[in-house]
Amino acid sequence: MRHKVDHRKLGLPSDQRMHLLTNLSRQFIRHGYVRTTFGRAKELQRMVEKLITLTKMEDGLEARRRARKILVGHSSSNFVSGKVTAGKTALETTQIKIQFNKLSGEDLVQHLFDNIGPRFKDRNGGCTRLIKTGNRRGDAAQTAVLELV
Repeated sequence: MRHKVDHRKLGLPSDQRMHLLTNLSRQFIRHGYVRTTFGRAKELQRMVEKLITLTKMEDGLEARRRARKILVGHSSSNFVSGKVTAGKTALETTQIKIQFNKLSGEDLVQHLFDNIGPRFKDRNGGCTRLIKTGNRRGDAAQTAVLELV
């Protein structure tokens, strides 16, 4: 029996599972769709629906921090203010910050709140569509495409 089981384990330890779902959600926010296995897509759908609902309800600092916690997963202030920027000019420091923001997902949080959130403002739910696409050739795993409606 699976009473009070909140999520799928996907056959991975918890840290690997969270990294996998973080990377899938980044790809989903960036491209608007993701092609993966059916179990991963169902688990990803839960995360992404919560993110989109978060953007619809409020657009403040707290909401952006909560979205950043899922999409980025760590604090970038230690990296930028640490040894990497020591002895650099202002222009080099700015370039390092821009480069790190693109790597870490800060641009995805902005894209989520500026483009995706307002698109679904009047919709009550169901912002994503999950389509089964058959079995994978190598291991016959059920695959699916998760996309924005």
